[in-house]
Amino acid sequence: MPLARSARSRPSARRDGLMAFLVLTAVVAAIALVADVAPSVPAVSGLLGLAVLGPVVRSTTGRRGEPYGPADRITVGRSVLVAVCAALLPVGLLPMLEQDAGRPADAWCWAVVAVALPAWLLDGVDGWVARRTGTATRAGARFDQEVDAALLLVLSLAVAARLGLPGAWWVVLIGALRYLFLLGLRVRPAWNRELPFSSYRRVVAAVQGGVLLGALAPLIPWWLAVAATAAALGLLLVSFGRDVLWLERSARGRS
Repeated sequence: MPLARSARSRPSARRDGLMAFLVLTAVVAAIALVADVAPSVPAVSGLLGLAVLGPVVRSTTGRRGEPYGPADRITVGRSVLVAVCAALLPVGLLPMLEQDAGRPADAWCWAVVAVALPAWLLDGVDGWVARRTGTATRAGARFDQEVDAALLLVLSLAVAARLGLPGAWWVVLIGALRYLFLLGLRVRPAWNRELPFSSYRRVVAAVQGGVLLGALAPLIPWWLAVAATAAALGLLLVSFGRDVLWLERSARGRS
């Protein structure tokens, strides 16, 4: 049965979007007031938070033809948490780079973990809610995927810092691979088609966030964090490689 568009859908999306921006503003203000950082850090924090939250709010408030439902509200909440994580990045990274301190403080690592953990744990809850309430939409599924991708990118940057930059630059590939694939679509439009279901792809994707959160936790030994992150990246590269090969073979079969 097709979903009926609610007349209250767009006002609800706007209200949630406004609340999301207010939360991010409060976090940036707290960084400016509490954190012992240069005045430029809160400004960069605000820009990074907006880079995550802006597209999310624009996507929900500008949606046409599909309703904004309870599952979308959960995803917006997750996006706020991811935006807060993004806003925390300059607090740990910029002072570290300026002072050549090597690695960020343990307190900063724990702060990012504390915010990112519920965002990761809630992944899948929005989909479950959408199915239970009969409000699943394609726009909502894409929305959820983009929030997942943003979370992985933020966590990979944080873990790379914890493991030691610039040597641990390779960790950022975990978060960057999806965006590199999207860039590849511009060069190879034939890849723009739906992939077949893959249990391997789903499991590997689900593992990435947990591995990055564990690697960011200061109580995990450095060598174990490096080994686990490298293994996760290897699995992800295999997953992307399999998908690209399938897309190439499919494109050649249609030509």
